[in-house]
Amino acid sequence: MAEILSTGEDIKVGGVRKDVSLMFVDIRGFTPLSEKMQPEEVINILNEYLDLCTKAVFQFEGTLDKFIGDGVMSIFGVPIAQEDHAERAVRAALVMKANSGKLAEDLEKRYGKSVFFGIGINSGPAVIGNIGSHDRLDYTAIGDTVNLAARLESNAKPGQILISSETYDRVKHMVQCTKLEPIKVKGKEKPVEIYQVDGIL
Repeated sequence: MAEILSTGEDIKVGGVRKDVSLMFVDIRGFTPLSEKMQPEEVINILNEYLDLCTKAVFQFEGTLDKFIGDGVMSIFGVPIAQEDHAERAVRAALVMKANSGKLAEDLEKRYGKSVFFGIGINSGPAVIGNIGSHDRLDYTAIGDTVNLAARLESNAKPGQILISSETYDRVKHMVQCTKLEPIKVKGKEKPVEIYQVDGIL
């Protein structure tokens, strides 16, 4: 909020179409692990992972949209416009992956099981605005760009960062990626080209 006020930008409260990058993160393997833990331990571990995600998003000036169970939705490029929002999203994802390593090691030692992030990122136009009822509104993004980012996350394996071809075109100059076989996702007639992010060039 302080940054918005300092820029003097006119932030509209209604729905507006913006070019953004969406990132969905989900903790893979958390449900079976939680069966071996006390409720208090489950919450503590979950909060550690979600805190890690939050710090990575904020490090690259993204907007934390919401927590979805043991997952996170974030937006890069609003409410402050960022020309490099795709790069910021990918860098945040790589920080999450790197910093989750120690947490995974600790869990393996304590419970014999580890959990890892599955991450999906897509870039493109989305409608950004306040959505909800008269009593409660959420600032969020909707549209096909958002849906595809969520589909990529659901297809990501533990420890994998998947990005769309749209995001890849914006970050290929600074990120090392592996092109994977196209995947069929709900809502798309043709298979979607995807890439696995391996690291920074």
